[in-house]
Amino acid sequence: MAQWKTQSIDLMKIFSDPRRLRILHLASEQPITVKQLAAELNEHPSRLYYHVKKLEDAELLEVAETKQLGNLVEKYYQTINMNDVLYRGDLQAQAEQPEVALSLTYRLIEPALKLYEKSLAKLREEKKHGVVRNEMPYHVTINSSSDRMTAKEWRESFPVIMKALGKKDKKDYDWPERSYPSEEEANKVGTYQYVLLSYRIEDAEELGIVTENEEEK
Repeated sequence: MAQWKTQSIDLMKIFSDPRRLRILHLASEQPITVKQLAAELNEHPSRLYYHVKKLEDAELLEVAETKQLGNLVEKYYQTINMNDVLYRGDLQAQAEQPEVALSLTYRLIEPALKLYEKSLAKLREEKKHGVVRNEMPYHVTINSSSDRMTAKEWRESFPVIMKALGKKDKKDYDWPERSYPSEEEANKVGTYQYVLLSYRIEDAEELGIVTENEEEK
């Protein structure tokens, strides 16, 4: 079972940053140096040391091994428990800084909306030149679904959805129990809307959609 940890505002900042997410995923495959990360991300190494240090301080990245290269020591970084830890937001911390929490949440959503917009514009432009396709030119999808269910059934749908997202080799989610004021509240039926936004970070970066946090400038 995956372990749950509290996600602070600082962690929200990290997880809303596409570049840091890419670093974490690249370092989860095998130990990797900053120079190797730079090559993968098409960045200069000097621009990544700040991000790597932030991930180290947050205990998301660690030095797996070091190698001596002449007078230099090269560090190989590896992601810590990328597939074994799940983060849930600290609601009290978010309530204290609602503007920050909303801004970081929007930062996750905005690239999908802009990629969707650019995809539609590209489809229109291609049609003018006689090219008609029935799929998005960029890797972006926005899907929705709704269903009638009880509050308890809605809550129980979360781990199933999370398990289905991404690769199929994910561990089971032991979703935290939720207490209800009453049995009536738990069984109250409502119409619940689900919206799934998914996009490829690399597409958003190539089109200049992803921007840096203020603290990185």
